Amino acid sequence: AFFIMAVAHLAPLLLAVGAGRAGPIVTRRAALRGAFSSVVGLSVLPPSIGPARADSTNAGTLSTTVLRGKLLNDIVDKRFMVTGELSPEIYAPGATFTDEIDTYDLTSYVRGTGKLFDGGKSTFKLVGDLAFADDDRTIRYRFDEVLCFRIPLDPKVRVSGEVVLKRGDDGRITSYREYWDQSVPSTLVDLFLDGTGIKPAPTIA
Repeated sequence: AFFIMAVAHLAPLLLAVGAGRAGPIVTRRAALRGAFSSVVGLSVLPPSIGPARADSTNAGTLSTTVLRGKLLNDIVDKRFMVTGELSPEIYAPGATFTDEIDTYDLTSYVRGTGKLFDGGKSTFKLVGDLAFADDDRTIRYRFDEVLCFRIPLDPKVRVSGEVVLKRGDDGRITSYREYWDQSVPSTLVDLFLDGTGIKPAPTIA
């Protein structure tokens, strides 16, 4: 019964996304959160989190060596993509975090990620190494993760993809862009299959 109800809630969203009519209300992570939350009757995140504040420690130029070290620590040790824990000093004031449709400020990304995912039950893997290009102004890396949502049933979904970072003149990151390998409809289905116990999310080797 739960799965049937879940599909009923998902159907309009899946059809809209598949037909390219989802519009600005659908983002990849927000779609996962919203669809599952609608089924269990919850609102995971507050409607407004507030603007990001510029870090007063952002002074001088950030070298590639220092940035690389801090970024790797955030990615591998802090696992910021599933915990929201990152080093704000490596980001420029006004830095943006973007998926395929929406853009968020630093504060919204940090707080939202921490509230949305259970970092202790989520897993994350950096695939390969950081790749610098364009005179070190562009950074790319691939990831593989299993996201566990902070809602009843602890539903999980596996996501992989690429992140592209852009740096400003002072060496700090001005934009974060996340691309997923999976489509929105297939990811939503996988999330519900795991949440209902029909098909558990695959693990990361």
